[in-house]
Amino acid sequence: MGKWVELLISWMPFVVLMGLWFWFSRRNGMQARGSSGATLIELYEQQVVETRRMNGFLERIAATLEKRETAR
Repeated sequence: MGKWVELLISWMPFVVLMGLWFWFSRRNGMQARGSSGATLIELYEQQVVETRRMNGFLERIAATLEKRETAR
């Protein structure tokens, strides 16, 4: 029984630190702000918009290249 208590006591600081880290990360979660002042959700939405815009450009380039290949 003494070994189990000793084991629990030795792991207690680690478990407490992990619990605090988890609590703070959940508390602040998506409200964390980047250097621009935008929340992580806003930054993610901006990234999605930019990715869609770039995909449109890449699709146009691919279509143009395909037209050139079929014209030869």
